[in-house]
Formats: sequence, C-alpha cells, structure tokens
Amino acid sequence: MVDVATSDDASPDAGPDRRWTWVLHLFIVATGGGVLWSVSYPGSNVSLFAVSGCASVAAGCCWLGWTVFVAGRTGGWQRWFPIGPVIGVLALVLLCTGAPFKMRWAAGRNAFAALVAGHSLPPPGSPWERLSVPHRLGLYTIKDAGWVPGGAIFSETHGDVFYDASFAYLPSGPTRDVETAMGQSANFHHIGGDWYRWSATS
Repeated sequence: MVDVATSDDASPDAGPDRRWTWVLHLFIVATGGGVLWSVSYPGSNVSLFAVSGCASVAAGCCWLGWTVFVAGRTGGWQRWFPIGPVIGVLALVLLCTGAPFKMRWAAGRNAFAALVAGHSLPPPGSPWERLSVPHRLGLYTIKDAGWVPGGAIFSETHGDVFYDASFAYLPSGPTRDVETAMGQSANFHHIGGDWYRWSATS
C-alpha cells in the first residue's frame, strides 16, 4: 500500500511550524517598529531605542536559528526565508533617511500650524510669554509652549535624556533674541516652511 501525502506533509509551513513562523515575523515587525518610532521624536526616545534595538538583535538571532532549523529539517527553501531580511533592510533604510520623524511630523504639522495661525508675533526683545496648548498636539505630547521674539517655542514631553528637544515656529528664522527668551542656547534645524526642530542642553 502506498502512503498518500497529506496537506500537512506537503507543506513544511503548516501546523505548529507555521504558527511559530508567524509569531517570529510579528516579533521582527514589532521590534523594528519600536526602533523607528523611537527616532520619530524631535530628539529621540533613548530608552525605547535601547529596548527596541536589543529586541531587534534578539529577533534577528531567532530568525537565523529558526531558518537554519527549518532548512535542515525540510531540506529545502521556504518562501518565507527572505521576509525577515527584507523587513530589516526596509527598517534600516527608513532609519537612515530620517523617514520616521518626517512622516510623524508631516502627519501632525497642521495641528501646530492651526495653533499659531493669525497671531501677531512678539517684537525683538520681548520676554517669554506662555502659550496655551492642548496636552496632545498632532502626534506629539506637549508639556509647555511660549511666545518668543518672532515666533513660538514648543517643548515636547519626551525630549531626550541628555537634552531638551522640540519644535519652534520662527517665520524670520532663529535669532539671539529667541535664545535669550528661552533662557538657554539652542541648536535649530530647519524642517520645512516656518518650522524648526531645536535642541538644547538641559
């Protein structure tokens, strides 16, 4: 009597192996997403970056071990083998191009713009003046904001472990008066239109 292969026998991806393969790839996506989200802040979420980075390394090791195990057991190529590396390369490309921050800022920029629209800007030499803002602005959590000469400064809740980092609305660009009103020296990086990303030592 000749044995007939069942669907489970014919497909090495079926059964428990298939479930573990799905779990592994979800783990890879989650850890990669954590790394990308951690660099979408005006500074960076160092703790999230560290945890997600370590988890990504662990995910890579798990992928390698599982791939070798399945290849050895089945003796052949499986369609899912390239998925892990493709996810990793895509995450690396997004990370290197700064896409996470650009996309998150673009998604929330209108909320910031609506807040300052139509307001007259303080003249040179003006002191810091509190600007009332909602706790959640766009896709960011804002802890404080204020008017400064020629614009407005926002303070994002997470900022960075080693320095403050957030956004600034400065139609005429950053000036010494802005830093004077802030009470600290800051580095400004233009991110489009009248908007800047700034950082300063806490």
